[in-house]
Amino acid sequence: MAGVMVSAELKFRDGQREKICIKVQNDMSSLIHGINDLNVNVSRLLSELVELEKSRGDCEDEEDSDEDEPEDLQNSELQPPAKRSKT
Repeated sequence: MAGVMVSAELKFRDGQREKICIKVQNDMSSLIHGINDLNVNVSRLLSELVELEKSRGDCEDEEDSDEDEPEDLQNSELQPPAKRSKT
């Protein structure tokens, strides 16, 4: 039987890519554990990147102002469409 894997790929600002792969068995329980492991690994990697950028001072002012606007747009996009009245 061929190996089954779950994977994630992170693309850095400089264009470099890092791929994270977790081997799983061909059953639901193994898939769930693999996804949880992948989540832990990706979260750890992203936390390290955030700490690195904070220590360099790259993301203090830039990301705060950039994050406010997209969140507002994302929240409005997630709303269901208005109900139509029957005529």
